[in-house]
Amino acid sequence: MRFAPLDRNFTGVSVPVAALRTRDSCGVGEFADLAVLGKWCATAGLEVIQLLPVNDTGANSSPYSALSAFALHPLYLRLQALPGAERCAAEISRFKEESAESERTANGRFSYRPCLDLKLSILSRLYEANAAAIARDRAFERWRTDNPWVVPYTVFTALKKKNNDAPWSTWPELSDPRAPDIAGWWKEHPGECMPVAWGQFQLEAQLSEASRALGAMGVFLKGDLPILMSRESADVWADRGYFDLSACAGAPPDMFSPDGQQWGFPVYDWDRLEKDGYRWWKERLRQAGKFFHAFRIDHVLGFFRIWRIPRGEITALLGRFSPSIGLGRKELEALGFDKGRLRWLTVPHVSGAQLASALGEDGPRVAGLYLKRIGGEDLYNLAPEVDSEVAINALAESPEVTRALRSWHVDRALLEESGDIYPAWYMERSKGYQSLSDPEKDLLRDLAGRRRRESEDSWEKHGRALLAILKGATDMLVCAEDLGDVPRCVPRVLDELSILGLRIVRWSREYDSAVPGAPAAFIPPESYPPLSVCTPSVHDTSTIRGWWEEDKAERELFFRFLGQPGPCPERMTPDLLQEVVSRCCRAASRLCMFQLQDILDLDPDLWSRDPRGDRINVPGTVNAENWTWRMPRAVEDLGARAALSRRLRALTDSRRVRGGGGGA
Repeated sequence: MRFAPLDRNFTGVSVPVAALRTRDSCGVGEFADLAVLGKWCATAGLEVIQLLPVNDTGANSSPYSALSAFALHPLYLRLQALPGAERCAAEISRFKEESAESERTANGRFSYRPCLDLKLSILSRLYEANAAAIARDRAFERWRTDNPWVVPYTVFTALKKKNNDAPWSTWPELSDPRAPDIAGWWKEHPGECMPVAWGQFQLEAQLSEASRALGAMGVFLKGDLPILMSRESADVWADRGYFDLSACAGAPPDMFSPDGQQWGFPVYDWDRLEKDGYRWWKERLRQAGKFFHAFRIDHVLGFFRIWRIPRGEITALLGRFSPSIGLGRKELEALGFDKGRLRWLTVPHVSGAQLASALGEDGPRVAGLYLKRIGGEDLYNLAPEVDSEVAINALAESPEVTRALRSWHVDRALLEESGDIYPAWYMERSKGYQSLSDPEKDLLRDLAGRRRRESEDSWEKHGRALLAILKGATDMLVCAEDLGDVPRCVPRVLDELSILGLRIVRWSREYDSAVPGAPAAFIPPESYPPLSVCTPSVHDTSTIRGWWEEDKAERELFFRFLGQPGPCPERMTPDLLQEVVSRCCRAASRLCMFQLQDILDLDPDLWSRDPRGDRINVPGTVNAENWTWRMPRAVEDLGARAALSRRLRALTDSRRVRGGGGGA
């Protein structure tokens, strides 16, 4: 589906489908609710609705951990719209009442698993009751033929249920299937596969209907495509060759995550994908294009290079960028780093003094179990069987012992992989590096710097080639989440391909020109590039109110950036929030998106008691609160908030005129 020409400014709202609430939704937001939201957005001048990923994630509430790159989430199904649903009307009504009561006692959070279980149960029963008629449905038959992903997805789903959600690697059957094996199982087990397929048929119909309704209102729908796939997905299970299961993807250490991030998702085998003409990616975009006018590529940096972490690591400390150019063993040897010197830098060495300092009297026991002594020296290496964070954490040892073993395990200046050598992220902090002479340190640091610069050239070619192919495979507007340790080539390539980057106001700062020790100044939104999306908050951050009330230093700095007089208030005020939103609306970015929570906060009567409860997700945490926020009022009730609609309309009209779009 096609977005409008980017010859003017657009303003929109970001919201997870699950967070929506209408008078017809059952326990959680549903695809059918999007049309209701669109009607209100149209009156308020909001022309874009941006969603989080809507793929099936099974028992995992995170929308970024999909079981399939193609299948939609049964959680978002409108049960009442299914054929024969009237027989379950009482059960649906009762669950709506029970879930509403549950939310009142759970700080407005919905219960993920009960909602999903109810929908799957009713879906299965309705299929069974209508199986004969469904079997004769030509439209359903054509849909199955047009969507070949349905076969591996339904077989995977059925087998996962049969094996009590166990990892596919442990299944007694089809743990490593060939395409004929999957097709055969599908034909032999229609009773287990067809209900799942029919559910997807209904989900596609409901999302397609909502998308068409939005288009008729002049509201565009923007999706979200995570770049990576869960290891426990139908795609990895069925198309194993497209993925490298020897490593996991993540992000390198930064000021917020000193150990980096380990996401647990396998990395791609781009060479294999290229040989297949990137068929899997093109089909994925075709599927998304059925529903969306635009889409966001999550972690677009991964198309340039990914932080590759060896399987068996829990943190990202021993990761490296892939692809990247290694240091070269011969070149290192030419600089004076012989075989013994390289082993000193690539393999952790633990001295007797370190052992005694960390573990005291328990040191000799630990050394006997988990270390290997080097000759007659009081010096040790880790035993191979415990030389990973997963293996160390699995030991029946005290926290002091596992903590010491982990610290020694990650203490490396260089990383060796398949004969190649790469600098560790914390190379200069390592014991091996610190033991070098100053000239040796300079030689190693200079070589690592040169390789980084050379690697950036390869990243640029890699990213440009991949993104050009993907952009050419769809007519959707392409937007990118380009946050993190961004190589210099990324903005250049995105601009060349007319892909919109992301500007989160609180993180868009003048870092390069900041005075050491002083906070970096905010970049004025008016100077953002037109090919960008401006937003004050996203699902992984606090809301505007939350940010203001949780971070004193930041609010003081931003208050002055806004040019506000007088003392900075500790609590957000309605007038101040209006000023923050207005400043965002003045961004030069063609798209300006606001989380629904920030939009609702423009009406003081809708303020929650504690803005921390309005956050969608806290990265790095796993709990029942993440991903389960739901809007406090029904969308239909927003139509009665005339002051809120007028306020939004004034902001969006002003932004549209400023961007050359004229009045509404």
